[in-house]
Amino acid sequence: MSSCMQFSALILAGGQSSRMGQDKALLSLNGQSLLEHMQQLALATGACEVLVSRNQPGFIADQTQQQGPLAGILAALVHCRSSQLLVLPIDTPLLSTLSLQRLLQHAAGQAACFANSPLPCVLPVNPTLSAMISKQLQNGQRSVKALLAKLNSVYLPAPTTELLNTNTPQDWQLCLNLLNNGEHYAKA
Repeated sequence: MSSCMQFSALILAGGQSSRMGQDKALLSLNGQSLLEHMQQLALATGACEVLVSRNQPGFIADQTQQQGPLAGILAALVHCRSSQLLVLPIDTPLLSTLSLQRLLQHAAGQAACFANSPLPCVLPVNPTLSAMISKQLQNGQRSVKALLAKLNSVYLPAPTTELLNTNTPQDWQLCLNLLNNGEHYAKA
């Protein structure tokens, strides 16, 4: 069965949460932290390991500070045990296992993401990827979107509401309302 491919997952939870006004990873969602929710989502999707990029003790810390998601991905690559890495932002709690599995299946050993959204994405784990990210960061280019373009990513149609990015208290409230009303399960 193709959904049994082995992959690692990385949750990017190293941001400053300045627009939210509090640590997004610690927001409460159905009695658990958003970080715990995203870890469970990664495992339910089929990840053989879940890595967490978070600049705090006990997690994978960026080797270069203030460089955004690419620095978190680069730091995590040395810990990754699979040839594919599913990269999940901490602030997209409406993602479904079905959409993530579809993304993984379409990746088939190459990079993939949803149209108009560089995260979540699937990256092929190899020495070339680490070198590409390092070079991009050295050149001051912090864009995940630019990396995906260089990797000739597969772009899938985006799920309807699953990519809601919860950066502000208003976004978070909208997310909770969608969850409570079951609206985030609209057809992808």
